[in-house]
Amino acid sequence: MVTSEFLIITFVILFLIGAISFLKPSKKMKALSEIRFFASKEGFKIGSTPQLRKKFKNWNAQVAIYQLKNISSYDDLHYVKSDGRLNLYSPMSLKYDKRFPEIQDKILALPISILEIIFFKSNIAIVWDEMLGKEELLRIKAEILKLCN
Repeated sequence: MVTSEFLIITFVILFLIGAISFLKPSKKMKALSEIRFFASKEGFKIGSTPQLRKKFKNWNAQVAIYQLKNISSYDDLHYVKSDGRLNLYSPMSLKYDKRFPEIQDKILALPISILEIIFFKSNIAIVWDEMLGKEELLRIKAEILKLCN
């Protein structure tokens, strides 16, 4: 009888230890929360709606969508990374605009960590791998701000 009680108590204790360790955030989750907190202080909005996710071609669960206020004159621009560089996805009519070479040069100057970028009227949304860290996020922000001038 004592053995079965000891066995039950052992299982309960092991269960509690397992449940508590499951609640403890992993190193990856700690790093992501630190990057996201830093990004929010830098003016980024993190996350998206299902409608926004549908607009992106390169979005998956391993990358994130960050948004920054659009202070540029560009809106309704969509660039997708393919063949190692950002290429115009829409509107294709922009290729015939006289400003296209200037815009294209600025887009190609963006860090290669950006997988996709969409300019909306109110914000600029990018897809990138958050695990690249704070320094890469600051590079992205600086280059986007240069693009807006």
